[in-house]
Amino acid sequence: MRLFAGILAIGLTLVLAGVLFLRSRDHRARHDAREVHSLAVLPLENLSGDPSQDYFADGMTDVMITDLGQIGTLRVISRTSAMQYKGVHKPMPQIARELNVDVVVEGSVMRSGDRVRITAQLLDARSDKHLWAQSYEGDLRNVLGLQSEVATTIADQVRAKLTPQQRAAAKTQPFLNPEAQDAYLRGHYFAEKGTIEDLQKAVTYFGQAIKREPGKASAYAGLASAYISLGHMIYLSPQQAFPPAKDAALKALALDETSEEAHTALGNVKFLYDWDFAGAEKEFQIALQLNPNSVGAQSSYASFLNAMGHPDEAVARVEQALQIDPLSFAAITDVAWQLYWARRYDEAIEQARKVAEIDPSYFPAHVCLGLSYEQKHEFSLAIAELGRATGFCRRKCFGLIGQVSALAADRTAAIDALQQLKRRSYVSPWLVAVVYSELGDKNTAFVWLEKAYVGREHDLVFSNVWPMFDSLRSDGRFKDLTRRIGLPQS
Repeated sequence: MRLFAGILAIGLTLVLAGVLFLRSRDHRARHDAREVHSLAVLPLENLSGDPSQDYFADGMTDVMITDLGQIGTLRVISRTSAMQYKGVHKPMPQIARELNVDVVVEGSVMRSGDRVRITAQLLDARSDKHLWAQSYEGDLRNVLGLQSEVATTIADQVRAKLTPQQRAAAKTQPFLNPEAQDAYLRGHYFAEKGTIEDLQKAVTYFGQAIKREPGKASAYAGLASAYISLGHMIYLSPQQAFPPAKDAALKALALDETSEEAHTALGNVKFLYDWDFAGAEKEFQIALQLNPNSVGAQSSYASFLNAMGHPDEAVARVEQALQIDPLSFAAITDVAWQLYWARRYDEAIEQARKVAEIDPSYFPAHVCLGLSYEQKHEFSLAIAELGRATGFCRRKCFGLIGQVSALAADRTAAIDALQQLKRRSYVSPWLVAVVYSELGDKNTAFVWLEKAYVGREHDLVFSNVWPMFDSLRSDGRFKDLTRRIGLPQS
């Protein structure tokens, strides 16, 4: 009897110890999960052995980042910064320091025939400790749905809480046509490159995806974004860029109202072309509710806020976006632009220099530097910086060089810039107006501003913050122009 009691006591002790161990382990797991506030998805490795398939692996990386970015409780590093590590092998703790993240996802994609295999693993970034790994295999036609499944599982692993709306948005609907899916991924790949030539290719590929499978919101949203970029770069006229962008964005939202990219695109059309500022703000806010980690939505909303007379909030927005995309030249330069519009020129120069010194070919940084130097009356530096960008921003830079030359009292150079502009097939009247404004020819400047108004040139929405129009602000014609655009009246 004593023996039985002793055995029973030992058994109870072991059971109790086991329960306590499990509770302790569960407590540690929950504690660890609460510590996961930030995450980076490193570029998935292309295991096909064919470099021409890089677009496919990059596309899968982008989809995973987008899906995880919809989790409001996580700071998810943006695609631009994550891609800095493509083909680069650094110690995980170093990556953790550079991106300031808690965990990292890395993995690979192998495409073979009509099958695809995705492997993913979750690592504690600071200790390089393995936390979780899994492989997924499925039909090529369902690869985007498969990728969303990976993202949802990762969210569960880090105990991130998805709202019902976010969980619905994360369920990417698969393409039924493999050729449509392939065209979409190629379009996304070229759109991310961001040059005029690549954006033109993106428009072509998104169009092919839509033609082969008209029911995919993601292809319409990508097409809308590409058109907006071409309009913003003044490669296409407003009428060529923004109406087709709006049409594509509305079609995307009719198919999927949870598309953050489509809401952002529609917000930009309403902001830059329709001049429906209340509608634009609503779209940007919806986009950020759907994906708080969207750098595009944050950047667009920041520009809107500056145009509406809220410079401090605009700067705060892009600084927040920089936390999501810390290695991105675009994100750093965007901070510089918002500082420029906020008239904080020394800070704008400091930010833009960071990019220009690392990558002299990144033209937006040179443009921002040039215009910031202009406001400090350092005209030779301003023209030099704008000159470095002329091969990239083309006609826009000729106009800006002209207005800097005019402000520097170099009338000959200003007139020469105007002649350069007139040799081009499409010229924004806004560019001509800024040159005449700085030449002191107000009447001619207003003639061209009226042409810009009729053409709905997108730069007009920044009329209250462009410093080159300071000489016109006291004129009743300028006040009337901003009133007709619908801008806040000071």
